[in-house]
Amino acid sequence: MSAKILLLDPPHKIHGAIRMWTPSPGLMAIAAYLESNGQSVDFIDATTFERPWTDLSRRLKEGGYDIVGVTCPAVTFHFDAIHAVRLARMTLPDSVIIGGGGHFTLHAELLLIDLPELDYIVIGEGEKTFLELIKWLDSNGQSQPCDIPGVMYMENNQTMATPSRPFIPDLDELPIPCYNKIDLDHPTYNLHGMGLRTVGISTSRGCGDHCSYCSESALWHSRWRGRSGQLVVNEMEMLNKNYGKSLFVFNENSFNQSRKRNEAFLESLGHSGLKCDFWFQSRLKDILRDRDLLSDFKRLGCYEIMLGVESISPETLRNYSKKQTLEQAREATALLKSHGIIAMTNVMFGDINDTEETLKHVYDFVSKNGQFLVLTITTPLPGTRYYQHAFKDGRIEENEFSRYDFMHPIMSNKAYSKEQILSLQKKYLKKYYTRPVIFFKMLFSPNKFIRMAYRLIMRYAWYEARNIEWVQENFEETPEKLLSPVQ
Repeated sequence: MSAKILLLDPPHKIHGAIRMWTPSPGLMAIAAYLESNGQSVDFIDATTFERPWTDLSRRLKEGGYDIVGVTCPAVTFHFDAIHAVRLARMTLPDSVIIGGGGHFTLHAELLLIDLPELDYIVIGEGEKTFLELIKWLDSNGQSQPCDIPGVMYMENNQTMATPSRPFIPDLDELPIPCYNKIDLDHPTYNLHGMGLRTVGISTSRGCGDHCSYCSESALWHSRWRGRSGQLVVNEMEMLNKNYGKSLFVFNENSFNQSRKRNEAFLESLGHSGLKCDFWFQSRLKDILRDRDLLSDFKRLGCYEIMLGVESISPETLRNYSKKQTLEQAREATALLKSHGIIAMTNVMFGDINDTEETLKHVYDFVSKNGQFLVLTITTPLPGTRYYQHAFKDGRIEENEFSRYDFMHPIMSNKAYSKEQILSLQKKYLKKYYTRPVIFFKMLFSPNKFIRMAYRLIMRYAWYEARNIEWVQENFEETPEKLLSPVQ
């Protein structure tokens, strides 16, 4: 009899500033791959449960699973994953528990040592490794040392690592993620307040840059791979036909990194006749390279692009290993606006030499050139070169991993304490979004997406101004018995 397999995304607290959630693209991809290779898989996104931890405990008991795969894509979800692994072990003492995702990969040795309830960690890309590990377990039952490439585990109180697994060279060989295993109309998936016609999809992995602060760069070894343009459009058409989705959020760091794929995507989307809207994140240099494609992007539904500006200070850009210039940022934003595409400028504040003067320069730049200021706090993500340098210099002041979300200060810099950094961030966000032009566009802009976005921002600002904390209706504290600390 084949093993009963569960892929689990643990309960999470949705960040109040974003108020959105999306099904795990990594788990959906693995579930689809396993089922295409003859395995039967259950999928749980526990954040959608009415009582997440209570209902998860019940589902684990009822399921009686032999194998439980738990994802942790980012450090901010560290304790959620820890508690989910412990709950699975308490509920299913004889099951095999496997961790995966970016955070498990970048901190595998530490997690295996601190979490004896965990049996294996899948390192890096999960589809082939997870399938081979399941088959190996079926044949060996943990009776022998594991020899599946891409796995780490404990043996005789020592961490053991098998040979690394090469990345899948062609993502087109993977099936479309298993959207059929989730309720895409669940209200938890109301992305950015954009309504139930919206869905997030993932079409590429990694990035070709070497930014020092980026965990994606560390995870994917500064390499970008994408599915073909035709298959991306096929997935969009399926989501439109089967689920009524027509607004697509490409939830990846760099959707448009390949000129060849961009051309194929636009050609396929044009031929499909699909009426849709979409937005994505981009490097500055890719916008400048593909300036001749922007009119087609706009015509076929692209209404917004988030630009990774990060800073306009040459010194800060060097610290970030970000090879771009102020002039490139100015030109890229101008190009987007000239084509009627919203320029969302993403910047960070809090690098070692950042001051209010550098923040003022960013404010002035975005006020003149951009249309949205996404101002986050420089966050040294564990596993990155930036974290290593900050830790070596003794600058890390926050060890609560749930705060590593780019909205809470983790360290001070030469000029300010972390509390002062947070205060300055709030000051300039308030200054930017209380300008009369913002209120005018919120009400009267001919661009419906600008009106929508500014209304969402005003809602958040209303909460902030009154010091009201947004409450996630279905949030449930982790059961007390699971709260033993992990150092």
